Amino acid sequence: MGDKRLLTVAEAQRIAEKFLLAKYLQSKAKFSVSQLITKDACQIYEMQGKIAMKSWGVLDRFLLDKASNTYDFKIEVDAQHGRVINYELT
Repeated sequence: MGDKRLLTVAEAQRIAEKFLLAKYLQSKAKFSVSQLITKDACQIYEMQGKIAMKSWGVLDRFLLDKASNTYDFKIEVDAQHGRVINYELT
């Protein structure tokens, strides 16, 4: 297991983006922080950014400003196995 190559930052971001867009259809994710950390003896990409979600209500387009559909996210991707370990939206 020690000789397995780690994902690049770009690969980890693609995995994270695919995960987020599968959960929140027709959204756009933008990363602001991506760093490789060691947590519980595992190497993990810890990423942060903003996700803009499409409004589904007809009235929402007129009543809400665009910023109200934008959320901060944090997501962690296992750097060896390429799977999302944890994420949160705020």
